[in-house]
Amino acid sequence: MLELLRIQNYALIDNLEVEFKPGLNALTGETGAGKSIIIGALNLVLGARASNETVRDGADRARIEAVFRLSKLSRRLKALLDEFDVPIENGELMVARTVTSDGKSRAHAGGTLLPLNALAQLGDELVDLHGQHDHQSLLIPERQLDLLDGFAGADAAVSALAGMVSNLRSLEKSIAELESDDRERARRIEFLKFEVSEINAANLQPGEEEEVRSRRNLITNAEQIYTTAARAYQALYESDGDAAIDKIDVSLSAVSELNAIDSRFAALAESLGALRANAQDISAELRGFTEAVEYDPQELDDLNRRLSQIADLKRKFGDSIDAILAYRDNAIAEIERFDSRDQQLASMRREHAKRLESANEQAEAISLKRRAAAMKLDKKITGALQELGMKGGTLETRFEQTALTKSGIDRAEFLLSANPGERPKPLRQVASGGEISRVMLAIKTVLAGADRIPTLIFDEIDAGVGGAVANKVAQRLRDLSATHQTICITHLPQIAAAASAHFTVEKGTAKGRTLTRVQFLEPTERTKEVARLLDGSLTDVSLKHAEELLRANR
Repeated sequence: MLELLRIQNYALIDNLEVEFKPGLNALTGETGAGKSIIIGALNLVLGARASNETVRDGADRARIEAVFRLSKLSRRLKALLDEFDVPIENGELMVARTVTSDGKSRAHAGGTLLPLNALAQLGDELVDLHGQHDHQSLLIPERQLDLLDGFAGADAAVSALAGMVSNLRSLEKSIAELESDDRERARRIEFLKFEVSEINAANLQPGEEEEVRSRRNLITNAEQIYTTAARAYQALYESDGDAAIDKIDVSLSAVSELNAIDSRFAALAESLGALRANAQDISAELRGFTEAVEYDPQELDDLNRRLSQIADLKRKFGDSIDAILAYRDNAIAEIERFDSRDQQLASMRREHAKRLESANEQAEAISLKRRAAAMKLDKKITGALQELGMKGGTLETRFEQTALTKSGIDRAEFLLSANPGERPKPLRQVASGGEISRVMLAIKTVLAGADRIPTLIFDEIDAGVGGAVANKVAQRLRDLSATHQTICITHLPQIAAAASAHFTVEKGTAKGRTLTRVQFLEPTERTKEVARLLDGSLTDVSLKHAEELLRANR
């Protein structure tokens, strides 16, 4: 509910606070006192566009604050609060709007800065304002469909459908992403297969590059290796008695003789024997080098080409043979993943068809439920219109089938025929403020249980109303206020007397400036105000009549 409205420097208001009550709140006052200015300020804080006359003369800015007590949050309101990151503190939400004299505007909700369209969306879920104002969410067909769902008891089914459609759209997005990648995916697969084929054709082996380089080095230096190894072999083994091994033999023979005389030479003899054996081994290896090495230009050319091939692959795929082979393995794995995506896409398409069928069945069931409920609703609202003085007025719900959305396959709109024989028109085309207010009152009272907007405001609801119809309007407002906070600007004593809280709006002057003031009426003042509404003046008869009217509404 709307707990507090604070207005500063707006139109004729310098500084004003109104603490509204639960139930039915009536605002009365002389014509021109500023009642509609208060509603205009509230309309502004709910997201309406500001005009050049918004800021009070002499002030640099106007500020309007509205404090709401929210014990329960509708699904739509909760979603908006989450979307705009607006906090609720201790069950309260303060909405504020500041407009400067040069037309600039800033809006906040719960301390969060909001763009105007976001403020208007929040306002639609906090207050329904009916009269010559823009803020009438019930004129929006989507809102009418929500109310019809509440009346039909279809809220749970629609909520379930919304989840189904949300999942369906998410799946469609995933499918579209996979499908849109088909051409690029085909190019990628072809490229990967080409790279894998190129690497496989090279038949690389781990450690191969080092072996090839070593062999190339051997062949490149074959002549030098041969001559040098041969020279070393000859010096060690083949020098006609001058070879190193011959000299070792001479030394070994002499030491062996000494060892026969003195055993202390045994170790030396053993060492010389080992030296001779090592010399023989070295000689054999050197001879092997001279026999094995051969300069082969064709093999050298083959080795150079192989190293060039390895270098080219390293430039493309990695800095070593191991890295190249790892790249190939990753490419093969990626190709396999791409192949599995085809299977995944087929599976997703089957799942989509199944989910779409389920969602359509749910939407069809909801549509049937809506159309059956609409027939009952039209009859009830038409009866309420007759009761509120719109003789011959009828309301009917028109349906159009749409593509599947989160709310189903229906577009529903309330059409009003205000007079017999008149073509039904959408509610938003009803021109009269008083007429639309009574239509809204009829709809609201019939749909009270389905309407989740906590605060309802009626302006000009009593235009052209009197007598028995005035009593009916008052009773309807009072009934409605049992489930919704209701604020009504009125000239009717019946409505004022039915209210649980009564405020007067007065125009006065201070320091040569016109001001608008609002006063909460205590019992004595309230009796006088109701008497004024009854007779236009205070007389014993009007005061007595006012007391009786107030007593009847206790």
